[in-house]
Amino acid sequence: MKNPILSTISSSINSTSITVSKDKETEFQYLQNMVVRYVYQETSSLENSKVELLLQSNEKLNQFFYEIVNLKKQMDDCQTKHKPSNQIINNILNYSKN
Repeated sequence: MKNPILSTISSSINSTSITVSKDKETEFQYLQNMVVRYVYQETSSLENSKVELLLQSNEKLNQFFYEIVNLKKQMDDCQTKHKPSNQIINNILNYSKN
């Protein structure tokens, strides 16, 4: 026979654990978004300071930062390597005039 009081307490503890876990996950996602903004220079000086402190103290966030920096570099490289030639641009412009 189950003890109803123990069941209630156990249920309460489990739901609290899930809430805390989700809150931590949500907070980490918020910090990840701030890091992305930081990499793209979309943060204020106050946010910059906060991100820099967090990067020093949080290994997971620091790893995420380097992944984002690397991805940004790859995307930037992609854009500069695949520019259309002047002839292609002129063809498009001439076509659009017609």
